[in-house]
Amino acid sequence: MSGHILWKYLGPTVVAAVILPGIVIPIYAQPHSAEPKQGQNSHAVKKPPKDYEDGEIKVRIPPGWLIVSNSQDKGREGALLLEKNGYTLSLAYHTGHASGIYGGRFVEIFGLNWPGIDDAWTCSGYLQQIPQPASRHLIFVNVIVPTGDDKVRENCGIEKEFGMWTEKDGQKEFDYGDRRWFGGYFQDLGGGYFFGDDEDGCGLKAYTLTSDATSPERLPIANISSQNNNPTLEKIIQEAIDIVNSIHYKRCRPF
Repeated sequence: MSGHILWKYLGPTVVAAVILPGIVIPIYAQPHSAEPKQGQNSHAVKKPPKDYEDGEIKVRIPPGWLIVSNSQDKGREGALLLEKNGYTLSLAYHTGHASGIYGGRFVEIFGLNWPGIDDAWTCSGYLQQIPQPASRHLIFVNVIVPTGDDKVRENCGIEKEFGMWTEKDGQKEFDYGDRRWFGGYFQDLGGGYFFGDDEDGCGLKAYTLTSDATSPERLPIANISSQNNNPTLEKIIQEAIDIVNSIHYKRCRPF
């Protein structure tokens, strides 16, 4: 693995290829022209990131991420909700929890609304949690559903494992589709689902990244293998980490 969980990451006409993780894009180079076309721009125009700001935070939002709701919306005080390509980054930067234990509990920040599951408490106890560095003070914890485990399927209402044997170049390989990425959350070095403190008018913080999957088989594949990664998910996680790291807290200590 490299970088993080699922750890990342011309003469006559010729054919080249740009190789990205899991993607090969053919590029057909055009014959060189002595005169550039008028008005032609040789550099693609990239959309710049934008900022969101309220009385408590200022945060840099990269292109592609949309603001679904923010602290100015009714009922969303102290929270910012962002979406991109079926993934949701929830930043509750002035919140709290009802648990009597430090750091809160799983079911206070994640929901399990899958068909066939009656008790999210039981299921959450069987999910794997795999951390990766996010900053000097924060860790991003990936929550994995190992559907190949009988106990996980029994307690999480999953009828069958999602892994399967495949054949490549005459060799049989096991596709680790049995490991599904349920979501992820940020924690400080003290652990827990909520972090920070409520001193000096600063509420607790709960930052989560989830997909729009409504059942286990629709969750993104999370293959923990150098040969079987998920570059799309990997990119989303890194962008979410970058967003959190860009937050400037106006009243609270930085994280």
